[in-house]
This record gives sequence, structure tokens and C-alpha cells, in this order.
Amino acid sequence: MTILTQRCSRLASHIATAGMFLLFALFIYGVTMRHLFGMPQTWVDEAVTLLAAWLVFWTAAFVLSFSEYISFDVIYRLFSPATQRIVVMLGALLFIAVFATSIYGIIDYILFMNISTTDMMRIPLDRVYAIFAVFLIAMTLRLLILFLRLAFGEWRQALTELEAI
Repeated sequence: MTILTQRCSRLASHIATAGMFLLFALFIYGVTMRHLFGMPQTWVDEAVTLLAAWLVFWTAAFVLSFSEYISFDVIYRLFSPATQRIVVMLGALLFIAVFATSIYGIIDYILFMNISTTDMMRIPLDRVYAIFAVFLIAMTLRLLILFLRLAFGEWRQALTELEAI
């Protein structure tokens, strides 16, 4: 299972890297066409915006480890490891509950958005916003795995991985 997880993580990282390369190339193309040739390509602005949004949610869901997220842990660090375990478990449960109760409405709204398209590229908006549903589902699963590791697994190692950077 660990090997499969590592391979999937590596694949997600490669996809994010390729996306960043494409984003940069599109941006340079757009700037070159606008300022060097005087032929602005309006679709490029939209493509860069959409790709950036997709990359943010993709990377947050599949590439970043929990230790790489911004956290305000000044008080948390004062607790003993056993108390930190409880705090993280409660936080994970809270986010799981929020995500789980909102996911149906969010997916329903995303599916409803197929009635509209983007202005330049005419991409249906349900495809544009689909990455948010993917993000919520992935984060819910990741938090559930974290909770289960803290509750039933090697919780000291899980806490160490949360702080390892």
C-alpha cells in the first residue's frame, strides 16, 4: 500500500509540475503576443486563470503533505504529545463533518453550473469547478486516514509526520 501511495503521490506531483510549466508557457506566450506583436490573445488570460485555480486545488489535495500547509500552532506546540493527538483528532473530525455535510450541496451546484460556459474558451462551468469537488473529497479522505492513524495506528509517528518539514 505504501508503494502505491508513493507512486500516486509522485504522479500527482509530476502532473502539477507539468501544469506549472504549461501555465508559465501560456503566460509567456500571452505577454509576447500582446506586447511584442500587438496581438492580444484574450483566451490566454482565461486559460492561465483556470489552470492556476486547478493547480492550486490539485496540489493542495494530492501533492502537499499536512506539514506543508499554513498552520497557527503556537498554543498547540505547548501541549504534550498525547494532548496534541486529541487536538488533531478533534480538528480532523470537525473538518470531516464540515466537508461531509457540504459536499452534496457543492456537487449539486457544480452540476447545475453546466448551463453556463466561460467567456472566451466556452468551457462548461461544471468542468471548471469540478476540481473543487475533487479537492473536498480527497481532503476528506486524507483527514479520515489521519484520524484513523491517530486513533488506531502509530499515532506518535503520525504526529511526527505532521510537523516534519
